[in-house]
Amino acid sequence: MYFQVQVVVQRVWDIEGYPNYFFDEKGKLYRLTARGEVKPLRRTVKRYTQGYTLKSRFYSLAQLRYMLRRHGATDHPAGF
Repeated sequence: MYFQVQVVVQRVWDIEGYPNYFFDEKGKLYRLTARGEVKPLRRTVKRYTQGYTLKSRFYSLAQLRYMLRRHGATDHPAGF
């Protein structure tokens, strides 16, 4: 038996240099896979510093703050 679950996520913040990673309105980080799936990422702690791992590189919350850009809606759907 196979179940498919759809989750609606509103893209609010983009990360400069990482087009497949974004934050939603609740402040949770997600990654778009090559198949178009949206995967949630967990916040990690490295040497008493909270942050996220993007493409095998750790970024603290302070470092990510400067990389955030407000997501601009486009007139065309993704992939066209």
